[in-house]
Parts: sequence; C-alpha cells; structure tokens
Amino acid sequence: MNAASEAPRRNASRLVLGGLGLLFGGGLGYLVGRLIKTGVIDASRLGWSDNLAVVIAACLIAMGLIIGLASFSRKAVGRMIDRTGAQLATPAQASFYREQAVVMFLAGILMAAPVVTTASFEAIPMVVASIIMLAILAIFLIQTVYNLTVWHRSDELIRRVTSETGAVCFWVLQGLLFLWAAAEKLGLAPPLTAWDIMTVLMGTYLVVASIMSARRGLS
Repeated sequence: MNAASEAPRRNASRLVLGGLGLLFGGGLGYLVGRLIKTGVIDASRLGWSDNLAVVIAACLIAMGLIIGLASFSRKAVGRMIDRTGAQLATPAQASFYREQAVVMFLAGILMAAPVVTTASFEAIPMVVASIIMLAILAIFLIQTVYNLTVWHRSDELIRRVTSETGAVCFWVLQGLLFLWAAAEKLGLAPPLTAWDIMTVLMGTYLVVASIMSARRGLS
C-alpha cells in the first residue's frame, strides 16, 4: 500500500476521533448547561479557577471516553500506535490504552467533583462534604494504582516524555509561583488558594505534555 492510499485512511481516522470528541464534548456541555439552567448548579459561585477546572475536567473525561472506546478495537489502537495502520495492535497494547483511558477519565472526575459540589450548595453540609471527600479519596487511590500500572507498562520513550514533562512543569511553575508569592507579599497581586494553584498546575501539565508528546511523535 502506498502513501497516497494511506492518506485517506489516516484522514478518516482523524475525522472519526474528531467527531467522537465533538459528540462527547457537546454532550458534556449540554449536560452542564441544563444543570445551570435548571438551577442545580449555580454558576455565580464559580471563580476563574473553577471554570478552568471544568474545562480541564471535560477534556479529560472526553479523551478518556474516546480512547477507552477505541481501545476495544485492535485496528483503532493500531492506528494510534502507527498512523499507517499497517498492523493490528496486540491485546496487551489495547489493554495499555484502556488503562490510560481510565486514568484520564478518573482525573476528569476528580477535577469536576469539588467544583460541581461547590456550585450545587450555597453552604455545603458537613455530611455531604465528608461523603464527597471520601469518594474523591477512593477514586484518587484507584487512579493512583492505574497510574502506577501505566508507568510500569510504558516503554522508555513514554517514560522519558513523562519525566521531561514533570521537570519542565516543576521549574516553570516553581519560578512563576515564587514571583507571584513575592508580588502577593508586597501587596501587588491578589492571594491564590490551593485550588487556584492546583488548577493552574494541572492545566500547565496537560499543555506541556501535549507539546512534549508531539515533539516525540506520540500524538
């Protein structure tokens, strides 16, 4: 098969994945919109970091669902590994992508849960807050297990990209955090909450990870 005949197949795969992304993204957007319209979620209680967290959560959940569904097709996974789609993925490779999807999906749930809870109650009852926190802790532990499993099963290239992403984020965010803290101490910048910092950290990590992956030919 020559390059000319492979191009339409690659384009078709991208269109399918793009369509699934729009479908899930639109569905999530519609659901959030309905919850806001019906008053279940009060958007006026959300700050800038909450809105950013919702966007990040929606992206993670959509990506997790798309990759998770694609992982049940060895042909689709084969095209994610090799854009030419010359070979079917092995069951182990499909399982690896499925585990990555679980990590992304659970990360999205973790990002969304505190924001949705905050927006749903004017004053969160202690019982509700405790139940949500226990659920977050349980999901966090499950996601950590999957994260370690994915790391253990990753090849050297993926581990290197992950390490480089962490290093870049650490040095960049450490410098920015110091400058902001200094400005805050001098009364030149508003104070940040732990949630603000965490949301910026997560958003930065996803952007840097995408750039690193693209440079290494992984996306």
